[in-house]
Amino acid sequence: MFLILPGGDTISVRKKLMLILAGIVIILGLSVGYCSYEYALNMVTDNKKSEMADTVNRIDININFWGLEVTRLAQRIVDGNIAEEVFEEENPGEDSYLNYWISDYAHIIEAVSDIIILDMDRNIRYHYLAGLDTLRDGWRLQECFETASANLEEEAWLGMEDSLYQEGEAVTLVKAIPAGAHLGKGNAPREKMKGIVIIEINPEIFRSLLLSNQSLPISQYTFIVDKKGKILCTSRRVQPMWLEKIEAAFQSGERNFILEWEKEKYYVFGQYNGLTGWKTYSVVAVPEIFPQALQLRGTIAMIVFSAVLVALVIVTLISYSITAPIRELSNAMKQVEEENFDIEVQSKRKDEIGRLIISFNYMVGKIRQLIYEVYQKKLEQKNAEIRALQAQINPHFLYNTLDSINWMLIERDEQDISDVVISLGEILRYAIGGGSHVVPLRDEMHYIESYLCIQKNRLEERLNYRWEVDEDALDFSVPRLILQPIVENAVIHGIEPLKEGGTITVKAWMEGETLLLQITDNGKGMTQAELEELEKKIAGKNDTGNIGMRNIRRRIELTYGEKQAMEIRSNQGEGTAVTLRMTEDRREGEGEHGDRDH
Repeated sequence: MFLILPGGDTISVRKKLMLILAGIVIILGLSVGYCSYEYALNMVTDNKKSEMADTVNRIDININFWGLEVTRLAQRIVDGNIAEEVFEEENPGEDSYLNYWISDYAHIIEAVSDIIILDMDRNIRYHYLAGLDTLRDGWRLQECFETASANLEEEAWLGMEDSLYQEGEAVTLVKAIPAGAHLGKGNAPREKMKGIVIIEINPEIFRSLLLSNQSLPISQYTFIVDKKGKILCTSRRVQPMWLEKIEAAFQSGERNFILEWEKEKYYVFGQYNGLTGWKTYSVVAVPEIFPQALQLRGTIAMIVFSAVLVALVIVTLISYSITAPIRELSNAMKQVEEENFDIEVQSKRKDEIGRLIISFNYMVGKIRQLIYEVYQKKLEQKNAEIRALQAQINPHFLYNTLDSINWMLIERDEQDISDVVISLGEILRYAIGGGSHVVPLRDEMHYIESYLCIQKNRLEERLNYRWEVDEDALDFSVPRLILQPIVENAVIHGIEPLKEGGTITVKAWMEGETLLLQITDNGKGMTQAELEELEKKIAGKNDTGNIGMRNIRRRIELTYGEKQAMEIRSNQGEGTAVTLRMTEDRREGEGEHGDRDH
């Protein structure tokens, strides 16, 4: 068995099976390898992203820890008696209770680098770092007062700038000291304050948070941004334009997203701190999330290639085991094509191929038997032809006998009986004569005329018949004896039962390429129930009776196709009309046959 390609080449079943199985194996191997790689990549990437989220969360928790400590310190200073004592005591010394109390808290909270209490005239009422009274950044101080006046009851974080009274940078917390005898938060006038508390925090605290929580690739960026979008601390230098894109995406509501920068993709995770208003970001290049991806891809490719190679070897062996008996069966069929029917394929297989070989052996044996039977039938056919030639003597003897009777009747002037004998002879000659099963319509009409002649001699004046045949319909070929059963039914069932008799009309005309034949009688007719029963018998739904009519319909279907029709119309007491339709041009010869009455 071969597969024919457009170029005319052929591929054997074995090669075709190998190609199909190899294709399936390769596709499955590539699919498994791809899915394995994608699964591993996604799993590692998800783990790394989860680690990034954990890192950012830990940093945010530590920011909250230090922020809450500093915030509580500011609240104790403002809400307790500390601020009141500061404003009552003009110059608290180093040994004063106020200095001891604040110093103890400042030592406990390692993040605090300086604590300053100022009145509304910007005079220092208390300074944790004694001796450092020279203001280094007046603009920064102005910002502290403005921020405190805008947030009388809440602490405000200003982010990281230059320290007010010492060298270096600091992260600043500002809290307003409300005016009034009672300094509690609930009774403080919102529109007035008597001073501010400024607590500066060493930014190294936050840098240490980044370093202690750094667990991802070295190319990771981790940084903290204040409310103004300024970086407080970072593990690596961040470009300002890069930070603007990250901030814009974060402000739009995205907390983790992919950032494209200079044709490279970065994964970004951000966390907002509700206490300080700061944001912590962790950014890493997508390839750096799983740097071993290329190595994993190569390993999977090697495993897949090895598995596919082994599978191809197995496919080759399987295809050979399947196609070997098929090839043997194909060779045996070629010998059968060369008319060698004595071949038999041996096989012990019990599967489908084994059953196919058994069927082939059975078929070859059956062919041998049929060849022998056909040979015997040919011998019998020759013998039958010889017997048929011998039997032709009997019809000739019958025709000669009827001819002798006819001449004897003529001599005795029995003209009516002579016409009957002549009609009977023509009927016999037409009915048992050889030749084609289809004849020109004129021959069929001549036969029907002979039949009606005999019936009229029997029924005399009770039977009349009429011909309405178009000239161009006479050469149309119709099945032999197609009209006789219809005419016979019209005589026996339509005309003969009536005492007064009736008339049979035979019509033939052409409608395009279609011949229409109609046999009409004005005899007894049928009821609707009798007509339906007759149509069932003709259709073969009832096997009893009307074999002749059923055969007519079947012969028309076989000769002209199933679209042809036999139509029967009948009314009780009015007669019956049978119409045949045949569409096939088999016209032969020429002749004349006009309309005439009998």
